[in-house]
Amino acid sequence: MKDRIYRYVVRYDTGVAPNPFGGWCSLAICKPAIRRTAQVGDWIIGLRSQQAAQVLYVMQVEHCLSFADYWRDPRFLAKRPDRCPSSDNIYRPDASGELVQVPNRAHVPSDTQRDLSGQRVLGGRRFWYFGDRSPQLPADLAHLGHASQGHSLHKNRRDNDVQALVEWLSGWSNGIHGSPIDADRLQAAAVNPDVVERSGCGVKPQRPFTAPGPAAGRMGC
Repeated sequence: MKDRIYRYVVRYDTGVAPNPFGGWCSLAICKPAIRRTAQVGDWIIGLRSQQAAQVLYVMQVEHCLSFADYWRDPRFLAKRPDRCPSSDNIYRPDASGELVQVPNRAHVPSDTQRDLSGQRVLGGRRFWYFGDRSPQLPADLAHLGHASQGHSLHKNRRDNDVQALVEWLSGWSNGIHGSPIDADRLQAAAVNPDVVERSGCGVKPQRPFTAPGPAAGRMGC
């Protein structure tokens, strides 16, 4: 099937993995198996933890970057720890080209091997991040639900899924429509580093978002 759709459950929605800030949605330090194999043009659907029929975010992959390129690329400077509390751009190449984890609120050095096993960072400007305003999958896409550990790719796929997904998402503008559900995990990590886990962390945006519902007649709101 030409158009691939990865689906997985976002265990903790902290604003880090995925990171929807700075005009790009990025997946850098979570789901290494997806990051190793996804290709430009593929779709990723992150489903809400314990609410597997609700969509936390959708992204179409535009770039597959090495960690070194992600660090250097000026488009992603805003995702570094010195500029973004919910940073995912946390691996800097040293003088020898080795990747070094820089201090951050999301991951600790013991996470490095797992993070880098994904080999690449995925990014896209075509994304819809819903966070705490996660809509329900519409009836014609309900078969894409996924509740178990790991991810699904080919399971239950239908030939017209991408078309149906794009039509459903057209009810919202591209970008951010909600706040990270588990932002308090990052705020706690800033006070007590012992709470930092492999889950990743994030912060709530400073201003509340006004999330428009889908266009009239659309399902999933």
